[in-house]
Amino acid sequence: MIFLISLILTAAFVWFGADLLKKKPAVCYIAAAVLSAAAFAAGQSGIKFPEWFSTYVLGIFNKGALACALWCAVAWAAALPNGSAAIKKIMPIRGELSIFAALITLSHAVTYTLSYLDRISTFSKYNISPSTEFITTCVVCLVLMLIMIPLTVISFKTIRKKIKPKTWKNIQRAAYVFYALIYVHIMVIYLPKVKRGGADVILSILLYSAVFFGYAVFRIRKWYVKSKKPAKSGALNAVCTAAVVLLTGGAVMFMQPGKEAAPKRTGNSSKKAVISEEATKAVNDDAAETTTAAAEDEEKGGTTAAKTTKAKDGKNTTETATADKKSDDKDKDKDKDKESENESVEDSGNSSQEEEEAPQEEQQQAAAEPEVQYIYNNGTFTGTGTSPADEGKDYEGTVYADVTIENDVITAISLSFPDDDADWCVMAEKAIPGRIMSAQSADVDASCGATRSAEGAIAAVKDALSQARK
Repeated sequence: MIFLISLILTAAFVWFGADLLKKKPAVCYIAAAVLSAAAFAAGQSGIKFPEWFSTYVLGIFNKGALACALWCAVAWAAALPNGSAAIKKIMPIRGELSIFAALITLSHAVTYTLSYLDRISTFSKYNISPSTEFITTCVVCLVLMLIMIPLTVISFKTIRKKIKPKTWKNIQRAAYVFYALIYVHIMVIYLPKVKRGGADVILSILLYSAVFFGYAVFRIRKWYVKSKKPAKSGALNAVCTAAVVLLTGGAVMFMQPGKEAAPKRTGNSSKKAVISEEATKAVNDDAAETTTAAAEDEEKGGTTAAKTTKAKDGKNTTETATADKKSDDKDKDKDKDKESENESVEDSGNSSQEEEEAPQEEQQQAAAEPEVQYIYNNGTFTGTGTSPADEGKDYEGTVYADVTIENDVITAISLSFPDDDADWCVMAEKAIPGRIMSAQSADVDASCGATRSAEGAIAAVKDALSQARK
């Protein structure tokens, strides 16, 4: 849908703004640069925009739909029939239009460069094998930029005048490769999306294919007409139209919907599973030994207590006998002094006993107080979630969350979106962690201008919390 909107905007700009672009190109270039910078900044700000604004306003810049439509206008200028009203509008401003398109491309290029760098970092962090689509996209994008930059530079009139016409024309032939790679780039991006299904995705592929195959077919037609000069072109036009329809239908049939495989983890994943299994077994063995020891102590408890009591009684009996014997040997005159001394010793013994009993009572009271029971283990735990698919839209993808917990308090959350678009995930990444840490719960509102990405982030945090639970 955003490509269709971009095509309409491009047609309106070429039709009504051709004179402005021709007479005051510098003003148009500055406007294009400002629009690109504003769209990029808004997409990276994390501000909660309405979803329609994020999709149909920011999306046409940051997703490259407007840039693609402008490049299509530049390309079609060489495929339109000579003398047509459209070619009279586009051809005089073709150079300026290509510079304008390159400047509009900047927001898309910078946004996704940052996104791809973040994905590469995520792949390394979580030991994920990059998909073939991702690797192909990176290579194609790099080649596109290497072609676009020199083509844009030599489109400035001051530079073009310093290059020989033949040399300039030979360099411009690289534009054919550039246009072809744009289509390849788009189809590689849409391949995983069409696997998830959705009428919007199929319609987008039909539209892109019709525009690009239409350009290729009618560019060949124009070459044929120029070189062969046929008397009638009616049959040729019919053949060209049929070719466009067949190629477009073939592209859609080639990209059959199917179930997309989940990202694969390599490296430490299996090791972690083995370690976890061994740890669980060790814990069970320790618990069994503790239970056996407790049972044995319980059986022996009575005998041990009896022996201790017996020993203490024996010792007391001996001490009493000795005291009686000594008492009989003493003179009657000293009985009163002895009684006083015994009373003093008894008072001292009672005082010592009371002092010993006091800390014991304090210990018993401390033991009676319940210990704090935590729900979660301390540490950092990694969870995964999936942004739910929304009919034909490109939100679905795996989300990773690193959640740090200390004494049941969520202290930090780090999110990674290796499968999601940068202009969507950044809004969820800046909104969701703060909400969860403020609420100390993953049951928070997902609306943030990127609802599907936010839902995937919340699911990943919940998964991490479930792993942290004791």
